[in-house]
Amino acid sequence: MALIIEELNRANRVRARYRMEGDRFTLGRGYQNDAIIEDLHADTAHVEILRDENGRYHLRDLDSVNGIQLLRNSRGRPVSYHQIENERVIESGDEIQVGKTHLRLIDSNTPLPPAVPVHSLENILHQLSNPMVAIALLLAMGGSALLLSYLGYARAYEWTLALNLVAGTLLGILLYAAAWAFIGRVVRHDSQFFTHLTIAALGALLYTLWEWFGSLLDYNYALGRLALPLLNFAVLAVLLPTMLWCACYLATNISPRWRLGVALVLPLGFLGLGLSEQITSLSKFHRVPQISTEIKYKSLLWRKPEPLQPFIAGTRTLFDIPVEEREQEPPSDQSDEAEAGTGDSARRAAPNHVAGAAP
Repeated sequence: MALIIEELNRANRVRARYRMEGDRFTLGRGYQNDAIIEDLHADTAHVEILRDENGRYHLRDLDSVNGIQLLRNSRGRPVSYHQIENERVIESGDEIQVGKTHLRLIDSNTPLPPAVPVHSLENILHQLSNPMVAIALLLAMGGSALLLSYLGYARAYEWTLALNLVAGTLLGILLYAAAWAFIGRVVRHDSQFFTHLTIAALGALLYTLWEWFGSLLDYNYALGRLALPLLNFAVLAVLLPTMLWCACYLATNISPRWRLGVALVLPLGFLGLGLSEQITSLSKFHRVPQISTEIKYKSLLWRKPEPLQPFIAGTRTLFDIPVEEREQEPPSDQSDEAEAGTGDSARRAAPNHVAGAAP
């Protein structure tokens, strides 16, 4: 049995390991120590570890300036943070601070968790880390977006607006990759920038091609205002969770279950809110009809078009709204009496008028 001394960095990851086989082990900034600590706040001879006849290890302060602080126990044993005055019996998993250096003391017989199997996507992700692949996909995404917008534009093409749109999209992809690379650098000390860039550019390229194909489906089959949003939801429900899962896998240390949960809940939640808003707006009346100015060519028409004259002949059944004529209601008794009274007064007034008119 031996004692393992692990030097930890700020992210609580192991920077160096030392193995104590004998009965005495010293740590400090001096070159004569068994473990040399590069820390200006550590003394030349800061601490020593001694093993007694019962196999227990004792941590002893060598009258250092900043002393030794007991931080925690990584195995979950109840340990309170305090300053070690002179000596302490080491328990496996103790984490101490020497100067500003964190150390973890572990018994060599401590059982370890089983090895984590390498994910089947590791080879694919390693191939995606090639910078040339990332740059090629980024340029292909920008070029395809520019070409498809040019081919489908009905009016005079405004190159400045199109270039600004493509430049903004490419900048957004670069910022997305840079953000995840920064997270990976902080958490796992591995940025994987070009891998994130490749995944983001590939996802954007696939969605750009889907938008063109979706407009082609709408052109041929008139999907309407409900079917096309549902198809967009289905496509994004595959692309976004896949991209987020890969980003979490590359940049974080969360467990597979949490990684899958985050990759599914966040994108599907936002997509569901957007889809519900679109479905709710279907019942609203729009004064201005929604039209499309996108050009589609006859070669992209999969169905045989209906001739003009038969279509016009059938428009009556499409647009004419039948109006039911209401039956005339018979006049009521009061209206009859009113009409009769009006007639009598007219007859009485007529002779007077005639008599008054006579010479």
